[in-house]
Amino acid sequence: MTDMTANDLVKKLNSIGTCMFTTVDQNHRIVSRPMGVTEIDDQHKFWFFTPLNSDKIEDIIGEGEVNLGFVDSHTWVSIAGRAQVIDDLERKKELWDLGPKAYFEGGPEDPNAVLIEVTPETAQYWEGPGKAAAFVKMAKASLSSETPSMGDQGRVDL
Repeated sequence: MTDMTANDLVKKLNSIGTCMFTTVDQNHRIVSRPMGVTEIDDQHKFWFFTPLNSDKIEDIIGEGEVNLGFVDSHTWVSIAGRAQVIDDLERKKELWDLGPKAYFEGGPEDPNAVLIEVTPETAQYWEGPGKAAAFVKMAKASLSSETPSMGDQGRVDL
């Protein structure tokens, strides 16, 4: 898929669902952890539930710059953006589903349940063949003077 639009990208990311959420900690170390995306809204902002007492909250308050890494068998996406912690009961109620319900016994009113809102700035993507197809393309290329086409890559401004 060449020239991916922001809406195309959001559809793909919704189907993947989980990302590696990367922050910069107080000692300037890069820290990644898997997180399920609760919603990608109409402005392409990413929403996550998280415990207020988690380390990532300090990272976000201190630095704010984050990266979201998504991958499936044929797609890789890296999103750079800014995060902020949101404690809005009405928004938590809107986004409440089985995901946060498993972690927060007190429902949306749980004092430890907060939201992270990530406003993306850029997204880099690559769509390529699966392992078997990539192997065949590289094998063919090694027998000729051609460089194999290993998929489409590009940048999407969100």
